This record gives sequence, structure tokens and C-alpha cells, in this order.
Amino acid sequence: MLEVNKITNPQELLEFMNNNIIYGFVGKNGKKYTNPNSEEWDDWYQECMVQSGEEVIISGIGTCWDQVELERLWFEKSAYPFKTFFCWFEVNRENDLPTHTFLIYEDNNKYYWFEHSFGDYCGIHEYPSLELAIEDIKNKQFNYALSYSKTIKQEDINTFACYEYSKPKPHLGVDDYINFVTSKNKIKRGF
Repeated sequence: MLEVNKITNPQELLEFMNNNIIYGFVGKNGKKYTNPNSEEWDDWYQECMVQSGEEVIISGIGTCWDQVELERLWFEKSAYPFKTFFCWFEVNRENDLPTHTFLIYEDNNKYYWFEHSFGDYCGIHEYPSLELAIEDIKNKQFNYALSYSKTIKQEDINTFACYEYSKPKPHLGVDDYINFVTSKNKIKRGF
């Protein structure tokens, strides 16, 4: 925890995460799951629990849901205004479409998408407005879904929904977490 307290800016936070946090999840059973391509990952729905920011530092592992809580931990202590968002495709059928959470902070009248867990997009991305940031993330999320989903349809881009959410209780399971982050503050659908 001491290392995080020494971080003075978002770039240092990203470097800390690059050096100390990997993608995966900690199960309710205490097990660390780090290979999304393994059969073990099939335990995700039953076992996944969302960690607090402090727990992510200790475990060194987290999905985007967890990693945003680590980011929140640092940004709450910083001078940067920020918001956290959950996005997904609200389709009315069984699907394998991804969800994503992310943090956007403001600095000098610009908006920055702080991203550690979304593979190719790891980094800090600058935008002139919050709306343009979310639109860009929507397009990247849709392209990502196109690359692996067996259930995606072109028109699903119109079902993309984004919610602003506050700090969840730690240890929520998948259903409780999704219910929490989608319970209010819907930003847009489809755009």
C-alpha cells in the first residue's frame, strides 16, 4: 500500500499497475484465476468476486471491474475529478458479449480515459469531451466483441449502454455487481 501512496500522477499509477497487476480474478474460494483461455476460467460466473482497491494491490490480480477499484482508490486521494463507468451490450438474448468498466478523469478541461485492463488499449487517452471518450470506447468495445464473440450481430452496436456508477461494496458476485452498476445513472444507449 505504501507504494501507491507515493504515486503523484496518473502516469505513475499506470506504471505501478503495469509492474504489479495482471488480468484475472480471485474466486470466492480464494483461488487466483489468470488464464482466460483455460477450462478453469469457466468458474468465473460462480466464483468471481469484485475486490476492493486495497485487495487488488495485495492479490496483484484483477478484472477490469477490480482494477477500476484500484484506480478509484488512487484518484479519490488525488486532485483530479473522475468518474467510473460500466458498459455492455443490452441485448435480449443469451450472448457472450463483453462488459467493461473504466475510469475517466479530467485535467485542464480535457478528459482522459485511464485504461489498464483492456489489452491493446492500455494507456492514458486524451479527449476534448466526455462524450467523445465514451463514443471511442464504445467503438473499441464493439470491435473487440467482433473479434471473438460467437453471438454478436452488427446491430448490437445500437444496444451499447453506459452507466456511471459509484464505489461498490467489496466481494459482490457477478449478478450483484451487475445489478449495482446498472441500477442508476444510465448515460446513453446506442448513441
